[in-house]
Amino acid sequence: MNSSEDNLPEWRKTQLNIAKILQSNSFEIWEERTIGNRRVDILAKRSYNNKTYYIVFEFKHYEKVTAGIEDKFLEQLHDYLYLLIERELGRKGFKYVSNNNVFIGYLVLSKDYGIYTNRRKNWRKNKNFPENEELELIWSRNLYLFSSTEKYIRSNLESIGLTYYYQSSIEDFTKNNDKSKKA
Repeated sequence: MNSSEDNLPEWRKTQLNIAKILQSNSFEIWEERTIGNRRVDILAKRSYNNKTYYIVFEFKHYEKVTAGIEDKFLEQLHDYLYLLIERELGRKGFKYVSNNNVFIGYLVLSKDYGIYTNRRKNWRKNKNFPENEELELIWSRNLYLFSSTEKYIRSNLESIGLTYYYQSSIEDFTKNNDKSKKA
């Protein structure tokens, strides 16, 4: 981080770090993006294995997180994801979205919170949209919700089939070449 980033709040540093990691793994990134009438911290998009993955990140930096506070944050994600799915349904239609899109809500806690460091939340047990059968089907099959610290993001995304990969650069080869000369 440069000196101007040193003075940023911890949640913002975490947000910048995650945006850089996602960009280096071929995600399109929009920070402070508006979806409908809401602003999300990061909206990330990547096509992989004939699917388009949308990830909505929300960052929080609290001294103490309780189950009630975590639920409040996850309700925010619920609203963001609802608006995003509705937007995609309006653009592409039900059949395309249900077959080709995966939606991920991710609450990132920028502190270590004991039992809250890595949790997968599953709201699919209840009917969320009984009046909208298409939305309910997408919500139950194409949606994942996570709450964790930065440390668990990669493993959580990989657990649902979205792998990270590292793009080699010329510096990687020169570093390895320098090491082999020293040995």
